[in-house]
Amino acid sequence: MSNPRTLIVAVTGHRLNQLPEAERPRIAAEIDSCLGAAEDAGRAVTGAPARCVLHSAIAEGADRYAADAALARGWRLVTPLPFSVERYEEDFEDEASKEHYQRLLWASRRVLPVSAELVEKVGGGGAAPYAAVGRALIEKADLLLCVWNGLPPKGPGGTSEVAALMLEKGGLVLWIPAQGGETKLVGPAPLPRAGSFRRKLHEALSQHFDRAARPPEMRVA
Repeated sequence: MSNPRTLIVAVTGHRLNQLPEAERPRIAAEIDSCLGAAEDAGRAVTGAPARCVLHSAIAEGADRYAADAALARGWRLVTPLPFSVERYEEDFEDEASKEHYQRLLWASRRVLPVSAELVEKVGGGGAAPYAAVGRALIEKADLLLCVWNGLPPKGPGGTSEVAALMLEKGGLVLWIPAQGGETKLVGPAPLPRAGSFRRKLHEALSQHFDRAARPPEMRVA
């Protein structure tokens, strides 16, 4: 019996300060629903349950909603980080957030701080580590969950930039609007090669989600 195909899903999205408090339960529930749809799509494409892996940088907000939901589903968690484990913890102010961060680190199969070489290559000043981790997140991903407010990027490493880079490398994006509304499936142009895993995945996901063109605001900074 052949080994099952691994489905790699990444997540990008806003931190809590950019997610309306009233929308957070909906966003968390929609992320979990998207993970379930990805499982179903993987099964439809391969004819067997896919081995599912989530790549998340485990920041507060969308990253952690996805990480918690994936672990609850029995997925593997891989955590690229913009800094060392100790330095990144300084991004999170209160003790509850730091404890959540540590729990997710312990649950991760691999913790992968980005290399100094990648940070230097990406550039972007103080935002370079975040831009670099965005690229690391999507490097091997088939599908990106994107919790996005629809606004253009404010600088390197933002949510819309990560989604744009994912599309430019031929990956698929599920856009979960941060302010409310239906999740949309955004595919690259052109779509992945006919018969390929990603093309079949796109076709399977289109049974769950309406398709949408890439918004002009979803672009590289």
